[in-house]
Amino acid sequence: MKIEQLCIYPLKSARAQKINQMTMTHEGPVGDRQWMLIDENGKFISQRTLPKLATVEVFYEDTALTVGFQKMFFKISTNNSFKRQVKVQVWNDTFDAALEPDLYSQALSQYLGVNCRLVRYAPYSQRRVLSTDKTWKPEVRFADGRPVQLINTKSLEELNSRLAEPVGVDRFRGNIIYSGQVPFEEDKWKKIRVGEVVFSQPKRCSRCTITTIDQATGVAMGPDPLKTLAGYRREGSSVFFGTLWIPENTGVIKLGDALEVLE
Repeated sequence: MKIEQLCIYPLKSARAQKINQMTMTHEGPVGDRQWMLIDENGKFISQRTLPKLATVEVFYEDTALTVGFQKMFFKISTNNSFKRQVKVQVWNDTFDAALEPDLYSQALSQYLGVNCRLVRYAPYSQRRVLSTDKTWKPEVRFADGRPVQLINTKSLEELNSRLAEPVGVDRFRGNIIYSGQVPFEEDKWKKIRVGEVVFSQPKRCSRCTITTIDQATGVAMGPDPLKTLAGYRREGSSVFFGTLWIPENTGVIKLGDALEVLE
């Protein structure tokens, strides 16, 4: 089993940046979900309520993050004094983040058509994963739950065989996409090694309406693939596709690296 694609999402819910090599920290891939948009109450904004976010292009270039939309681009230095603190909320977690200069928030607000503020995960930000190991409290940045999402191409192929219109893997916004052997084999694993990194404490990823949004246009395309997934991947009120993991160590993952099942 080999790694086929590596992605980070510098701005939560914006466009992916494909990379050839991923540096993993205990908080997740370097640069992943480092920025986020919040509303006037500090609550995170995502494609669930603002599908147009998918059209915001973001990528790291030298020592800056480039943000672009409608042929307009601006650069945000990766160096920051982090002096302007603001309380933010991601689901049930409330913690401090750094507020970026107002001109960036104003530009994004104008393009997206909503009042929003741009924030960054700061050195003083602290958000912990709800871990099954009470002695180990790993940190996560602005991702929904766990720091890393794994997608099996065989699971996607199986789903697409049920759809009238196949969807791309980008609908699921994973970090590590690997060529599997059997659909949904990943549901049963407890510990894996990818490149130099060991991952454990997996959870299946509960899917939402973001899977129905075309990631190139930011347009909702109808009920699928979520509706079809719900027909055979539902448990209770949740529909599952992909798995979420916690890195046990730091290290590097490259395209073509092997995925090894440890437990």
